[in-house]
Amino acid sequence: MRAREHESNEEPSTNKPHPGQQNIFRGCVQRCRCVERGVGVGDRDEMIYNTLSGELVRYASALVGPDDGPDLVSAVITRVLTKRKLSDLERPRLYLFKAVGNEARSHKRRYSSRQVIRLDAPDTADTADFDVALEAVMDLPIRQRSATYLVYWLDYTPSEAAEVMGCRPGTVRRYLHLARAKLEGVLNDTR
Repeated sequence: MRAREHESNEEPSTNKPHPGQQNIFRGCVQRCRCVERGVGVGDRDEMIYNTLSGELVRYASALVGPDDGPDLVSAVITRVLTKRKLSDLERPRLYLFKAVGNEARSHKRRYSSRQVIRLDAPDTADTADFDVALEAVMDLPIRQRSATYLVYWLDYTPSEAAEVMGCRPGTVRRYLHLARAKLEGVLNDTR
C-alpha cells in the first residue's frame, strides 16, 4: 500500500522534520510497534510529528544545548509512542512540549557532571560577546531557560508558558525575573 501511495502523483508534504530527525518517526514506529498497520493510521501521527518536530528540537536545543536537543526529542517521541498514538492526544503540542521540558530536567540531572571539551575558534569581538551571552543563557537553570525561551523567543504569554511548564503564571514571571537578573549581572560584568 505504501509503495502505491508513493507512485501516485501526489505532492510530498512540505512540512519536513528537522534535518537530524527525518527518519526518527518511522524508526520509532517500527521499533515500538505502536501504530497499527491499517490504512492511514500512522499518517495522522506522522503529520503531527512533521508539524511539531522542528519546534520541539529548537525548544530542546534551547534547554539542553544543540548537541543533545535532537536526541532528547527522539527519546520523548519514542517514549510517547510506546504508550499511545500522537493522534490520540487531546492537545499533542502542549503534551509534547511538557514532555520535552520534563525530559530536559531529567537530562540535566543525569548529565550535570559530564565534562564537555570545547574546541574554540580564534576570538573576535563579535564572537566573544556572542559566546559570553550564549554561555550565560546555558548556565541558567532549566526552568528559567524554559520560561525565557517560551516567553521571549516563542512570544508566549506567561499564562501560556505556565501551561506548557506545568506551573502558575506567577512562577513563570518569577523565573523570568531571576533569569533577567542573572543575565544582566553576567553581561554587565563582561563590559
